[in-house]
Amino acid sequence: MNRVEKAAVIEELRTALTGATVAMLADPQGLTMSELTELRALLRQQRVTLQVVKNTLARLAATGTELEDLTPYLVGPTAIIYGKGDPTAPARLLATFGKTKPTFQIKAGFAEGTVLSGQDAMALADLPSREVLAAKLAGLVQSPLRGLVSVLHGPLRSLLMVLEAVKQQKG
Repeated sequence: MNRVEKAAVIEELRTALTGATVAMLADPQGLTMSELTELRALLRQQRVTLQVVKNTLARLAATGTELEDLTPYLVGPTAIIYGKGDPTAPARLLATFGKTKPTFQIKAGFAEGTVLSGQDAMALADLPSREVLAAKLAGLVQSPLRGLVSVLHGPLRSLLMVLEAVKQQKG
């Protein structure tokens, strides 16, 4: 690649990384081209991109972005996986893919402003999605209110049951 092509790759990658909410660095060593293509297709369904670039170009692209702290992990063969949206979705997909391909390793990750080690990045796969967590939180917030309403209706319900018993007794 000449300087112009390198500059274009750096700028394209910097633009993509600037808007990314999730990014992971993986070691694609040992994967065949067809396996890498298969992984790209799976990730594309989740609106996530996998790109293999030279570490020098990746370092230059990450400079000045939130992902700058990932530069120490740019050693050896590196695939950059980045996207927007739910950070658990690509982590789940990569964890599943990694189980079938033991040579595939996650080096590090980045999720919503936090740099993660390889193990922490894979731990994202065990978390439920954002929607599920929001639903659980809503249930927790709603639970005490439901209990309060039930307690407040208790005396009224008891009064109605007493009146119904009196009505049946006299009627």
